[in-house]
Amino acid sequence: MIRRLILALALVLAATAPAAAHRLKLFATVEDGVITGYAFFIGGGRPQGAEIVIRDAAGREAHRTTTDAEGGFAWRPPAPGDFTVTVDARDGHVATAAIGPTRFAAIPTPAAPAPASPESPANSGAPANSGAPANSGAAAIEQAVDRAVARQIRPLLEACDAAEGRIRFNDVVGGIGMIVGLGGMALWFAGRRGKRR
Repeated sequence: MIRRLILALALVLAATAPAAAHRLKLFATVEDGVITGYAFFIGGGRPQGAEIVIRDAAGREAHRTTTDAEGGFAWRPPAPGDFTVTVDARDGHVATAAIGPTRFAAIPTPAAPAPASPESPANSGAPANSGAPANSGAAAIEQAVDRAVARQIRPLLEACDAAEGRIRFNDVVGGIGMIVGLGGMALWFAGRRGKRR
């Protein structure tokens, strides 16, 4: 009786292990105002041609595409906002990631130069004023820093996401090993008890 119960439990857990190994994850970030990322399976591999749907804060579909050969995607929204990215690789493999407006770096728009007038400093030999606001240089520096930081942080975010998936997979495999080990011990004790009788 105990042997059958342990065997049935081991079969159920063994059947769920491949599902955990093939769980779909989605990495999404913002670089230069472009929502970019990729989908990947925890056990390895990336889905090619999986459907990507990006929805805005109201739940309306803002963009639809498919993943490329590397499981990647990219889309530039018309303006920063709250977006939800969903990937569907079929067979029940679905993953979602949220992108908030704070993930978008401020992208300054260049100001148009002011037209030169006859009395303007440009005609008087003084340095010309381009008409750009005084803080446009600071905004450009801030944008460059944001881009550089995003390039440095992206590999860390990717590694963290992948590590989280591996930890969960290792937990499942470790749990199965623990149950099989405990079942083996129970069978061993039951066998010893039978020999004593």
